[in-house]
Amino acid sequence: MFNKFFKFLLGYVIIRIYGKGAERFLNICLRRGIPVWNVLPRENGLEMSVSIDGFLKLRPVAKKCGVKVRIKEKHGLIYKIRAYRKRYVFLASVILAICICAASTRFIWLVEINGVENSDINSIMETLDRIGVRSGALKSKLPEGMEIKKAIINDTDNIAWAWVYIEGAKARVEIYEQIIAPNVIDKKTPCDIVAACDGVIKKMTVKNGEKKLKEGDAVSAGDVIVSGKVGVYKAEKPEEYIYVHSMAEVEAYTTHKKSGEYKLYYETRTPTGKNKRCFAVEFLGKAFNFPFSKVKYDEYDTEERRHELSVPFFGYTGIALDVIEYDEVTVNREPLSIETAVEFAKNDLEEKISSNLTPLSELTDENIEYEKTDNETIKVTLSMKFIQNIATEQPLSGE
Repeated sequence: MFNKFFKFLLGYVIIRIYGKGAERFLNICLRRGIPVWNVLPRENGLEMSVSIDGFLKLRPVAKKCGVKVRIKEKHGLIYKIRAYRKRYVFLASVILAICICAASTRFIWLVEINGVENSDINSIMETLDRIGVRSGALKSKLPEGMEIKKAIINDTDNIAWAWVYIEGAKARVEIYEQIIAPNVIDKKTPCDIVAACDGVIKKMTVKNGEKKLKEGDAVSAGDVIVSGKVGVYKAEKPEEYIYVHSMAEVEAYTTHKKSGEYKLYYETRTPTGKNKRCFAVEFLGKAFNFPFSKVKYDEYDTEERRHELSVPFFGYTGIALDVIEYDEVTVNREPLSIETAVEFAKNDLEEKISSNLTPLSELTDENIEYEKTDNETIKVTLSMKFIQNIATEQPLSGE
């Protein structure tokens, strides 16, 4: 892309070479370092592109090879300026447009958030807005990257890492989520053993650290089960502490519950072949729909494509074209029995619960309940009981 841009900026010409020495002419150009490209065979010779500086060096080569050189086309900024040099209104409009694009890239007009699946995206947007990362914000006034990262992680649960990349007038926020805090790998680092989720302790095997709870105790997520701060007692001396890397396996009875609403029918969508394409322009954070953008289809599927205007050295300019395609569909609904709908719901809820489990969790019992919310919808609640290792390491600070 930049190669084409610089060629256009510096200017180049497309030339025709006539004569029997055309191939020799090309070889000499390459040997002398004269840049040529897009070489094509033509009747009685060759056609190629060459830069303006290179073209000025062709006369002695053409004379040596006994060929004729003719200019077929001229390309580049210098030729465009010459073509429009007397069209003052047009030139003024181009200069004004360039100035607007350059000025617009000093601001943030689009905030794009990627990587959010289980977290609350509205909470993340509120955090970004609070610290000044919003549409219309001046880039020079944005907080430092580490400050943005800390704000997102502190205000939102289950965020392991975050960063903001500034691309022209766009702020791209990349999020990485976590469900359970990662184990401490460095065995020299002091840490506590804390509960990964709520439960009742069934069995404990402590290899290092000081027990804070015992078998049969109820725990909540984040409670300290084994402490890395261990007391050292000596006769007639004040109590002292050492800090160790706690190690333990903690089996607990846990219960996980998920709910959701599901339809009592199965829906199929068949395209009719009719479609409509609509356009919208986004300019400095504001969207403007083209006329005649209304869709009269009762049921349709949509596909949206976004084309952002980016300028070399400036990036995204704050101007984008959104293309939305509407494909009309015929919707057919086949009724489902309550038993079948509950079975579909059970599979979906099991998948959601399993994403929150620690490895090697053992299912001990499950219970599913449902109730009709209307004639077409049921609310399903799945409760699953496990025996699982809830021990997870949490670093602590100590001397």
